[in-house]
Amino acid sequence: MIANYHTHTPRCKHAVGPERAYVERALSEGFQELGFSDHSPYFFDVPGYYSTFRMGPEQLPDYVQTLLALREEYRYRIRLRIGLETEYYPRLFPRLLDYLRQFPLDYLILGQHALFNETEGIYSTHPTDDEKLLDQYRGQTLEALESGLFSCFAHPDLFRFTGDPKAYCRHVRTICRRARELGIPLEFNLLGFQEQKHYPDPEFWRIAGEEGCRVILGCDAHSPEDTWNPALIARAEALLSGFGIRPIETLSLRPIR
Repeated sequence: MIANYHTHTPRCKHAVGPERAYVERALSEGFQELGFSDHSPYFFDVPGYYSTFRMGPEQLPDYVQTLLALREEYRYRIRLRIGLETEYYPRLFPRLLDYLRQFPLDYLILGQHALFNETEGIYSTHPTDDEKLLDQYRGQTLEALESGLFSCFAHPDLFRFTGDPKAYCRHVRTICRRARELGIPLEFNLLGFQEQKHYPDPEFWRIAGEEGCRVILGCDAHSPEDTWNPALIARAEALLSGFGIRPIETLSLRPIR
């Protein structure tokens, strides 16, 4: 593993450690490229609502300036990329894009943590056997990928469907096939793997392998120590190999301008 594009900062309110510590950790393990993609700000249209798991819009300038300074400082030692992990909330996304385009961001990754949006939908990690909600997840994420704005799909198996396995396979296959057609890699999430969450889901990755999807390992680092775990990486690669998947090393970043 020579690169990671899924790295957070304390601005999201559930990560720890200064940005410099993540960079130094990546350097110590021989990384050639490190991408920061903290949880994107969002503008919600519910009075008084302020998200508890993302930076606020007023924090984005400092996020970008901090990383630009580190990029300059470490320019001869590692490539630093400035990105964001964001959801696709159709009604709210255009305003967010207008704001993000004011900053020198290198990329976005899709992390669909809620359906519809977090003030009027459900969180993707809440178990449900309702196929209509699974279909909404499929449709919402495909619309995001088809925008051409996302460089990869982070933890694409985050949606926790507990219903008919055949329905799950049908909807997942549609997601995987379209991601392959669009050339967008799927992220195998190492944090979920380490913490033995409901994702990564082996059934999802079996289908991804059958569909010939491009796959990248993502640390989803919420502390500097999360940036490198060789034993975990080896286990992930062994699991994926069983599905005929050999992860790619780097992303081709898609501009958002």
